Amino acid sequence: MNLKSVDKDSVLGIMHNELRLVFTDGGAMLIIVFAMLIYTTIYSFAYGREVVECVDIAVVDNDNTTTSRRIVSGLRSGPNTRVAYEPFDINSAKDLYIRRKVHAIVYIPNGLEQDVLAGVQANIALMLDGSHLLVYRAVLEQATKDILTQGATAEVMRLVANGVDEASALSMASAVSYDGHILYNPSLGYGSFVMPSVLVVIIQQTLIIGLAMVGTRRQRIGLSDREVSLRRAIKGVIAKMLVYMSIYGINLTIILSTIWPIFGFPNAGEPLDVVVLMALYIAAVSALGLALSHLFKRREAPLMLLLWSSVPILLLAGVSYPHEAFPEWLYLLGRIFPSSSAVDAFVMVGTAGASLSDVCGDIAELALLATIYTICAVVAEKHSLMRKI
Repeated sequence: MNLKSVDKDSVLGIMHNELRLVFTDGGAMLIIVFAMLIYTTIYSFAYGREVVECVDIAVVDNDNTTTSRRIVSGLRSGPNTRVAYEPFDINSAKDLYIRRKVHAIVYIPNGLEQDVLAGVQANIALMLDGSHLLVYRAVLEQATKDILTQGATAEVMRLVANGVDEASALSMASAVSYDGHILYNPSLGYGSFVMPSVLVVIIQQTLIIGLAMVGTRRQRIGLSDREVSLRRAIKGVIAKMLVYMSIYGINLTIILSTIWPIFGFPNAGEPLDVVVLMALYIAAVSALGLALSHLFKRREAPLMLLLWSSVPILLLAGVSYPHEAFPEWLYLLGRIFPSSSAVDAFVMVGTAGASLSDVCGDIAELALLATIYTICAVVAEKHSLMRKI
C-alpha cells in the first residue's frame, strides 16, 4: 500500500503520522522504543544472580573444639557466607564490623561443645547487619543451617555414647522433619520477586513520558486536520493507541521470550492470558498518556513532572511494601494508576500461572480505567482539534 495515498483522516493515515512523529524524534524514540528494553536489560543484569552470596563475615571461636570448628567450616564453605576474618576476641570483630570490613559477626563462646554433649542448651551469638535485608537474610540463613546441622550431629554422637544405636539416635535427633517446596520462586531470588512488578511500572512511566514528548512536538509542528468532529477525535485516539500498543507489544514479546529466559525469571502464564492482560494494560496507559499529553506545552515539562513520580508509583503499586498494609486512602489513591492493578494481575498470571478468571477483579479495574482515560483522551483531542481552526 502506498502510504502517500492514504487519507490523513483515516485510522491508517493518523497511525502513519504518529509513527513519523515518533521515529523522526530521537528523544521520543529513545523513551518509547528503546527505554523499555534498556531498563529491563540493566535491571535483569543487576538482579540476575537472584540471591546475595559470599557475604564477608567475622567468626570469633572461643571454644576451639571439634564442634565449633565444624560450624566455622560450614560458614566458610558458604555459599551465602565467606569467613573473611577470624579475630581472637569480640572487640576486634566489632572493630571490623564498624569499619565495614565484614557484614556480620558469629561469636562462639567457650564451653559450646561441653554444653552440647551434656544435653544443655548451647548458645551462639550473631551480630547481623539489619540495614540491608538481603545481606541479613543470607547470613542468618547460612548460620542457622550450619549451627542446627552441627547441633544435630553432636546430639547423635551424645546419644550413641550413651548406648543408643545409631539408627535410633538419628531418628531421635531429627524428631521433626522438614520438607519444603517453594512455589513460584524456587530460588527465593530477589530478581524473580521484583522484576515482574518493575516491568509493569517501566511500561507505564516510559509510555506516559514518551507520549507527552510526542504531544508537545505535535503541537509545535501544528499538523493540520481537515475534519474537526467527535468522530475525528475518536479515530485519532484509537489510531494513536494502536500505534503505542504495537510498539510496546513488540518490546514486551522480546523481553518475555528472550531476555527473561536468559536470566531465568519466572514466566509461567499462558501466552494468551498474558497477551490479553498486557494489551488491556497498555491500552489503559496509552489512553492516560494521550490525555495527559495535552497538558504540556514545553518539551522538558513532562520529564520534570513525571520522572519524580516513578518512585511513588512504584511504592503505590505494592512493589517495595505490600499495599495491604497501606492506609485505606493511600491504597485508593494508588488504584487510579493502571500500574497498581496490572502489577497484582501480572504477578499472579505471569509468575504464579493464574488464569484471567482468577484476576477478574484487577481485569475489571483495568477495563474501567481504560474506558475512563479513553473518554478523557477523546475530549482532550476534540478540544485540541478545535484550537487548530
